[in-house]
Amino acid sequence: MSELRLVFVLSPYQNAFFFEIAEALVGALAENSVEALISTEPGEHEVTHGDVFVLLPPHEYVALEGAAFVDDQRIAARTIGISAEQPHQGFFTSNAQVASRLAAVFDFSQLAVDAYRRMGIAAERLIFGHVPAWDRDRGGDRDVPVLYLGNQRGRRLSVLAGAADSLVRHDARLLVSDSGEPNRSTSPAFVAGDAKRDLLARTGIVVNIHQSDEPYFEWLRMIDAAHGGALLLSEPSVADAPFVSGEHYLTFADAQLGERLDELVGSRTAADVARRAHELVASMPLAENLEPLIARAGEIVIDRSPPTAIPARARSEPIGRTRVDPSPIGSWRPSLAGALRNRLRASDVIAPAGARWRVNRADVEARMHDVPAIAVGASGRGPDGAATLEGLWPWEPWRLEHGQHLGRTMLVTQSLRRAAQRWLAGEPWVESFPHVAVQTFAAAHGLNFAHWPAPVVDLAETPAEPEAQLRPDVAARVTAILRP
Repeated sequence: MSELRLVFVLSPYQNAFFFEIAEALVGALAENSVEALISTEPGEHEVTHGDVFVLLPPHEYVALEGAAFVDDQRIAARTIGISAEQPHQGFFTSNAQVASRLAAVFDFSQLAVDAYRRMGIAAERLIFGHVPAWDRDRGGDRDVPVLYLGNQRGRRLSVLAGAADSLVRHDARLLVSDSGEPNRSTSPAFVAGDAKRDLLARTGIVVNIHQSDEPYFEWLRMIDAAHGGALLLSEPSVADAPFVSGEHYLTFADAQLGERLDELVGSRTAADVARRAHELVASMPLAENLEPLIARAGEIVIDRSPPTAIPARARSEPIGRTRVDPSPIGSWRPSLAGALRNRLRASDVIAPAGARWRVNRADVEARMHDVPAIAVGASGRGPDGAATLEGLWPWEPWRLEHGQHLGRTMLVTQSLRRAAQRWLAGEPWVESFPHVAVQTFAAAHGLNFAHWPAPVVDLAETPAEPEAQLRPDVAARVTAILRP
């Protein structure tokens, strides 16, 4: 099938993991002697007779770049959609709306395939498999005992909050990403590519929590964990074949995450299950699972004439908030005498009323190293009484520009706190928002914070604020200060 060529059309502003999947598929297709490439500039692509286009996933490309790609029936008839969304999510419905206009649809989840078929869409399943470039299991030290990689959905934060003491006890690393816009690259709260692979190779247990009550099997998280040699500890799931619960991954019941972590961290059971999962994935190369995709693409080439061209992208900048930190408008460093005093004297605690440390405060201060402050995660109950977390996204200056002040609980050197108070003297909001005063000063002076991404503080008297939104008037004033 030398004539066939699969062209994966992606927006440069899509989520990083869709690029990772596309790159893995391109490599696996090459092993099958099928030409494939990724195009992020479709307007410049020279169409050949054997081209079949792939949108991964269809809804995200259309949401970012417009519907021109699928509005043209000739192009849509030459296009395959590969979906990777959960049936309960709104994105799934969006995928279905686009996919119904395409020549074929594939998904890696049997649960999703069944949902598509109930909607009258003839979806097929692709089974993901081993990708040599993803395999980092080298039998080295696993210095990250517990890892959570996921978004900030309320259900997930509630489960984590319920296991807060265990997460702290095992020095868990919680990377809680902002799903309000695509995560395009590694950031303080999101890892992609080699950074993710290397982190998983250092991890003992990867925690998976469902986004909703639907027991969707997180196949990508399972694949990622297995490639890294880590154990997947998940809530019970359905449609998990070829993986088997108890054999290739373990589960925890409602409110039992903390107990299961206490049982499994560093255990022989965890190591054995992780080993079996890695062996299973290694035995099923992705390249050997692509026959359905290749065959369907070949049929499309025979049945449908190619278009003369495909439409250019419509977007010239990322969707959502900018993630560029503001340029410093000043500089600051403590005096030598002040720095020496601060080494001998505890830092100031900035925290809501009733905050209680789960760890020795000196241990938190030890993580400050050479930075003037450390922000920490906290658990508590939100205004509705549900358990939740806050401050798990690391402090980043750009968040202040958009009305967020994640990281209400922090340790700050006294010299930095005094400098912030002097610099913002006369601002009426400083007394009510001391953490924002410190963050604003640091952002304006190019200072970095450290971050402990675990719920080391318990909030008892003040409701937790997972989104941590600033009052509009304070947000507007902070923006004016940072962008004079």
